[in-house]
Amino acid sequence: MTHTERMISHLIAQFHDKPVIEAELDALGAELELLRQVFDDLKNKRWIDTGEGAQLDGIGTIVNQSRTILDSLQLDFFGFSGQDNSQTFGIGRFRSINESWLTSSKLSDDDYRKILWLKVFYDSSQAPGDELIHCLQVLFNAHNIIIHETGNANIIVGIGRHLTANDIRLVRTLNLIPIGGGIGLQAVEMFDTDYFGFLGQPGAKTFGAGSWAMTINL
Repeated sequence: MTHTERMISHLIAQFHDKPVIEAELDALGAELELLRQVFDDLKNKRWIDTGEGAQLDGIGTIVNQSRTILDSLQLDFFGFSGQDNSQTFGIGRFRSINESWLTSSKLSDDDYRKILWLKVFYDSSQAPGDELIHCLQVLFNAHNIIIHETGNANIIVGIGRHLTANDIRLVRTLNLIPIGGGIGLQAVEMFDTDYFGFLGQPGAKTFGAGSWAMTINL
């Protein structure tokens, strides 16, 4: 029921079916409906999950996380084996001596929401193991996360997804992995679903069937 309908329903009998009175209530009801919509937007659209555009940018200002991530993408240039995003002759262009090999990225609303939640999580987390796993799942968009304790408060993290050079660069730039004080991140490894492993390791494959895990530098 709109505000106009509600006000008309409360009129006493002698004022029913009076065009002038109903016109006045209709004009007043329209203003009240607009006010209700504004209050509804303030309540529901200033939130990470429902905000869009400028609303998300405002939340980013509050939590100190910009939508634009500086130096988070690596450009494709001619290069050599082992260099990230390097291309061969005829495909990659040569980079001039003063030209940067990095550029900035501007996140879409959907991607920005994930990063905003991660920033909130990073700033408030006590960094126990389950929270670290959750953060890594969101950050790397990977369901399968393995944390292996190597002793002396050191851990190795396994990411169950093949990451591109730009995936790694973005994660490195964001720096939103919540590691507890005194805990050392010894290494981060990425592996495919069909990985080479040993007897007893869930889903491990043999030589020729499984792919090697790779260590990445974060």
